Amino acid sequence: MTRAGEVQIVLKRWLLIALVGWVPAAAAQWAELSFVDPGLRWRTLETAAFQVHFAERHREQARSVAGTAERILPRITSLLRWQPTSRIHVVVLDSADFANGLASPIPFNYTMVFLSTPDEGELLQNREWLELVLTHELFHIVHLDKAHAGPLGLRRVFGRIPFFFPNALQPRWIIEGLAVHAESDPARRYGRLGNSTFEGMMRAEAARGFRRLAEINADGRGFPLNRDYLYGAYFFAFLEERYGQSAITNYIDAYSDNIIPYRVHSNPLTVTHKNMDALWAEYQGWLVARFGNKASSAQQGEVLARDWLLSSPGLSPDGTRWYIRFDGYTRAQVVRQVPGSKPEDLRGVEQDARLSLSPNGNAVLAQPEICRNYNYYYDLSLVAPDGRLKRLSDCGRYRLAVALDDGRVVAIRIEDGQSQVVTLDGQVLYRAAAGEALTGIAAKGGSVAVTSLRNDRWSLIRLSGGQAQTLVSDSAAKHSPRFGDRDELFFVADYGKVFNVWSVSDGGQLSRWTEAAHGVREISAPQRGEMLLTTIEADGDVLRLLKLPEAPIEQLAARAPEQPEPAAVTSLTAPDRSYAPWSSLLPRNWLPLIELADGKFALGAATFGQDALGLHQYALAATYEFTQNELTGDLAYLYDGRHGLLVDRSMVVKETDGTDEIAAYEISEGVQWVSTWRHLALNRRIYWGLGGALEREQLHVVSPKFTATAQNERVLGLVAGIDTRRQFWMSEGPSTGLQLRLFAETSHGLHAAYSGDVYRADTRVHFPLARTVLSLHWNEAWGEPDAEPFQLGGTFSDPPTLLPILNQREFALRGYTSGEPTLIGNRARVVTAEWRVPLKDVDLHLMVPPVGLNRLALNLFFDVGAAWARGGEPDYHRGYGIELMTEVRFGYLGGANLRAGIADGRDEGGKTTAYLRLGRAF
Repeated sequence: MTRAGEVQIVLKRWLLIALVGWVPAAAAQWAELSFVDPGLRWRTLETAAFQVHFAERHREQARSVAGTAERILPRITSLLRWQPTSRIHVVVLDSADFANGLASPIPFNYTMVFLSTPDEGELLQNREWLELVLTHELFHIVHLDKAHAGPLGLRRVFGRIPFFFPNALQPRWIIEGLAVHAESDPARRYGRLGNSTFEGMMRAEAARGFRRLAEINADGRGFPLNRDYLYGAYFFAFLEERYGQSAITNYIDAYSDNIIPYRVHSNPLTVTHKNMDALWAEYQGWLVARFGNKASSAQQGEVLARDWLLSSPGLSPDGTRWYIRFDGYTRAQVVRQVPGSKPEDLRGVEQDARLSLSPNGNAVLAQPEICRNYNYYYDLSLVAPDGRLKRLSDCGRYRLAVALDDGRVVAIRIEDGQSQVVTLDGQVLYRAAAGEALTGIAAKGGSVAVTSLRNDRWSLIRLSGGQAQTLVSDSAAKHSPRFGDRDELFFVADYGKVFNVWSVSDGGQLSRWTEAAHGVREISAPQRGEMLLTTIEADGDVLRLLKLPEAPIEQLAARAPEQPEPAAVTSLTAPDRSYAPWSSLLPRNWLPLIELADGKFALGAATFGQDALGLHQYALAATYEFTQNELTGDLAYLYDGRHGLLVDRSMVVKETDGTDEIAAYEISEGVQWVSTWRHLALNRRIYWGLGGALEREQLHVVSPKFTATAQNERVLGLVAGIDTRRQFWMSEGPSTGLQLRLFAETSHGLHAAYSGDVYRADTRVHFPLARTVLSLHWNEAWGEPDAEPFQLGGTFSDPPTLLPILNQREFALRGYTSGEPTLIGNRARVVTAEWRVPLKDVDLHLMVPPVGLNRLALNLFFDVGAAWARGGEPDYHRGYGIELMTEVRFGYLGGANLRAGIADGRDEGGKTTAYLRLGRAF
């Protein structure tokens, strides 16, 4: 490529392939990680309303999913007065050690559900995990699929185009709030709405001050992190209580015919005679009345630390304090504080790691890792006092663990949705019953204790000598059992619908030791009359030291343990077949393409799709130009996020005659293919692969008929790289780590305009500096004399692609125009330093018009680069400047990173340039 516009065309094509991959990127927190392993034997079970896709080893779980889904769906379709017209695709996954699900109506109705049961947080209180997650996700499907009047008519013509799904074009707090409301039965303490964690979070919000509607619409980084679910769920509880049982269904009906999207502000008028601003003010008054009463005398301990996240508090017998601290900007740290000393960061860990201490002070770390490229599993390590780790398992799936006094480790392992208590040498101490979830573990001496949920009953169970003894079993949620230096077994429970610290004695006496304002999250084992705990707060976490009083605040007599009823399991035994992607790959949408300009008349259509597993993804746009009989268009195909193909053929009119007919036009053709193989870990992603690229431009003169080739480039290449970068919730882009990309390309023997080898190394490094980031970029390129030369200049951004791009010959150098003769050569070097500084998280989103702004950040940069002939000396050109980086939002769900900058080139050919660009420079 030799012109900036041509490079931009290639980058736009690769932006398309990034967009084709939006589904797996949305499903995972890491764009490289897909939870669907194509190497497994996938099967399909078909029912009246569903196609359930599963790995063969999960056949029994898939049958349970199918039976539960068939039982749940009629209740949802009856409530919403809407029935999807085709079968819903359900993908059953056991590739992650967390409880979750996702749903989408585009390009067809599908949902993915993870079998792992929850063991902490707001999902903890559920009667049966599959029922909860399927109710939530199937409500999404039916709700988002529903449409009538104009949108439904357009969908019947054009198919499943996002803009013809009005309920999908709303703020996330409405979409998620409705699903949480649907999943919940507060009378049974089932689902999130009304459970003790949710209520504690909203009490904390009341103490801090409730969020404005514009903040909730913005869905930014601020607390509470689950604001869409929290504020949304209680909003619809308010709407139902204040305006009647039919208010929610009528609210959904009123929005389902919106041919003009984003009419959120006026939608409540038909149901409440109030617009959304007025209704939100009324809602906040309802929240104040329900949650505004403050605890008069909270007894929850002395505050030791506040931060974005504080978890896994632990006390050693000598009083040493342990916990995990995460500030939101860089990697979480294991913290150790020896008595009389300041807290010391021992080592970096994952944000959702779990640390536990045995009564004798042995520290065990359960930390997630990517296993065999497609799985997100927890593994165990022993933690030495100096922070060194001794790895104990690999792909072990040990979610919660603690060391025994004899040095062995006992853990909760969940696989195929079933929980077990095991030792690492393979001994099974307790096997959970069907539908039973284990939510905590502790050990002391030869005894192990677990907390359990089974069919609406929460139990505290002691395992000793091969026997299981139920100490407490009732309706109060329980987790975090802890043995300490006292006779009691301590745990966290929500008697009275507030999570507090409780204990049970050998005689069955229950004792409460805290009066938490909003609720206790986690506790350490007590040591020498003290205990560490974390509490539910409005803005981050608080670590507290509780000195246990001489007498408990409250005592209860434990009810006689009852044997829980067996969980009701709905299972279908229909036959299944091998999974085939073809039926789900068929296009389900199209949009017309029309072009009338400069004598050009072209008609065509565009479509996109994927298969049910998300392994195959494609986008296709094709047009036919009638005056010159030219076929043009774009095809993008991506398999498993690793193999990509781009094909492009475009036509540009270059000259017209006096009658506005085409006299000359240019046809540009491009193909890019890249296949990669990889080894993934959370802190180290390695890939290698190969590919090819073709770029050709031909000028066609109509009369007299003449064709000339203006550009003909062909390359084959090898690619490889390593990426250790990490981006965290609050950081301004990647804040730590390195990315190295290597390219070796050749045009030898390919009968193109250039013939030669090209080698390139592209390195990016990021250093956290408090809440700011220092980012460095070094791009070094070598080319043979007959290879296409490199060119520096311009302000364009890196394309956000999943795959490497071949045949890149132009690189940004801010403050200089692309095409400067002094910045073209067979050798090139560009070095950039950027200091990225978050200024403010605005987090406001208007409703009329539906636009918003989240973060503002400042970027100070210095570029230096040179391009020169082989054997010559580099002539470095410097540029520096400043950029204002913004995260703009539109339509509640969409957004873009914009940077407005001023660059000044200080050497020959340089000038002061103002620009506006999408994305980061790198």
